[in-house]
Amino acid sequence: MEFNRGDSIWELMLTKRPSDTHFSQSSTSGGKSPLARDDDNTLVTHTVLFDGTKTALAIAGTCFALGAVAAPHVKSGLITLKSKLRHRAEDATDAETPVPLKVVAEIEPEQPDPSRLRAV
Repeated sequence: MEFNRGDSIWELMLTKRPSDTHFSQSSTSGGKSPLARDDDNTLVTHTVLFDGTKTALAIAGTCFALGAVAAPHVKSGLITLKSKLRHRAEDATDAETPVPLKVVAEIEPEQPDPSRLRAV
């Protein structure tokens, strides 16, 4: 994938370099050079450049395919979650609804025996 922008061409590339190396700092601000250096900043090798367009398309295709396969399962899970939350909300509403109490028997409060009362 190339973009011609003024006097420069921008191209999407995939790079390969040894794992114990890093890219050289480019003289262009924020850019990196395709030279691979070690921690002592010693030049180790040049990186290998591959076409990034094919890789980007492969990654996008894989993501799309996984999304298409996973979508029904995700939708089913969301429907189940929504149903559970709805039932919990209904249960909470039921718990907040006052239940009428039925009087089974009325009992007079027990009166103290006047002979047992002491004068203070």
